[in-house]
Amino acid sequence: MARVSISEAARLVKVSRPTIYKMINSGKLSYTSVVKHGKNTKVVDTSELIRVFGSLYGGGDTVKHDVKGDAGATGVNISGLHDLQHKIALLEAENDGLKGAVKARDEHIDSLRQAMQLLEHKLEPSPQVHSPWWKFWKKS
Repeated sequence: MARVSISEAARLVKVSRPTIYKMINSGKLSYTSVVKHGKNTKVVDTSELIRVFGSLYGGGDTVKHDVKGDAGATGVNISGLHDLQHKIALLEAENDGLKGAVKARDEHIDSLRQAMQLLEHKLEPSPQVHSPWWKFWKKS
């Protein structure tokens, strides 16, 4: 599998280098140490990036990168277009559902307002003053 540097990994998944290092230190992202020019260098397998971040996004829908693999330089063709379209469809469906819920809530509020107006209208005191029923024999 292809391995990339920490900088390249951060660029592929559109996060910062410190984020990649934090994920490595917390154990969420695994890496391999490779000796380059007499120094240990951390490299991340592209399959590990896909496992953690879902897919790799570069500069467009389909990105082609030259990375160092086990057997030398190889071309990796990564397409995240289908994933993005699926996410957009899910978000549109969720948005439609939320719009329906808001519309139902607004209709319910309107019906409650109408009921309140009816109640307020019925509760208005009548302008006529009646004497109590037990005083029907007294004349004023």
